[in-house]
Amino acid sequence: MKKAFTLAETLITLGIIGVVAAITIPQLKAFLFEKQVVNNFKQSYSIINNAIRLMEETEDCQGEGCYNKFKAPEIEAIASNIDKHFKYADKKCYPVGTRKEILSWLPEKTYALDGRPASYSTYSIGAKLGADKSDVCYYKLYNGAVAAFSRMNAFGDSGTLNIVIDANGKSGPNRVGKDMFPVTSFGDNYTLMPYYKIHPWASADFYKGLCSYLNAKSCKVDAKSPAAYVLTNGKLPDLEKAGFPKKP
Repeated sequence: MKKAFTLAETLITLGIIGVVAAITIPQLKAFLFEKQVVNNFKQSYSIINNAIRLMEETEDCQGEGCYNKFKAPEIEAIASNIDKHFKYADKKCYPVGTRKEILSWLPEKTYALDGRPASYSTYSIGAKLGADKSDVCYYKLYNGAVAAFSRMNAFGDSGTLNIVIDANGKSGPNRVGKDMFPVTSFGDNYTLMPYYKIHPWASADFYKGLCSYLNAKSCKVDAKSPAAYVLTNGKLPDLEKAGFPKKP
């Protein structure tokens, strides 16, 4: 004859199940979040990278030469040469100083690598973020990611194209290194590069300790180049271990 569970035994069993769930569910959510972000970023990077290479072939140019032929701060003509080579769900370009419309699919609050509110569109995407001396074009991709194209025009007709990819779009945390990754097309490179200390004008807090995708050995656990780290290691960097705040 099977023994029936007493009320106390049932409560103990439910309590154990609750404890196990409390431990495993957050871990499962974190695992699924990281998998989605990494896959979406790598896929989006590949899509845009291939589009840039096709643009270079079509326009018969290379890296910097594809961009500096357009007078600053023009970005829409540059972006149009690229986006004809990839599919997207929506697009909006803003000239400098005309950010009056807030796109529903852009993050409202965005954060830099160090956890502070982001202030530049060259390394982050935000609905209320200015385009620091540059026009900016936003794209909503079919995989749920959003991307922004802008130029670094502080020194005139810049040949540097800055691209930011937010792997899960408007969803949080919208922080560089967690779901937002800046990359760039510059110089005479035929490929899209992770944003790293090749740019001497970047703030010290941003580029200190950055690693280069060209040298995978430099992308250690505490590396501070999130795009390079994800492309090299296939996982998100540990920002706390890198010396940055856990939140947001």
